[in-house]
Amino acid sequence: MADEGAKVANPKRADLEKLRSDLAKEVEGLRKTLKTPTEDIGGGKVWVGKNARAWHRELDGRHRRLAEQVGKLLPVVDAALRGEPEKVSATEARSYHQDR
Repeated sequence: MADEGAKVANPKRADLEKLRSDLAKEVEGLRKTLKTPTEDIGGGKVWVGKNARAWHRELDGRHRRLAEQVGKLLPVVDAALRGEPEKVSATEARSYHQDR
C-alpha cells in the first residue's frame, strides 16, 4: 500500500480553483443580465407611461441586487481557497473523492 504519510495535490482545492475559473468567466455576463431590458423600459424605447416607470423601478432594483449578489461570489470562493492547503494526505484525498 502507498505511503499514507505522502502528500498529494488537494482535490478539493483543485475543484475550487476550477469553480473560480468558470465563475470568473460568467460574472460579468451575470452582472449585465437585466441591464438591457432595464435600459429599454427606462429609456422610453419600448414602453412609456406610469406603468412603464413602475416596471423600470422594479427591474432596475432587481438588476442592482443581482449585480450586488454576483459581486459577492468570487470573494466567497477565494476565501474557501485560502482555507485549503495545497497538499493533503492520500487518505484525505481519497475521502474527499468518496464523499463527492
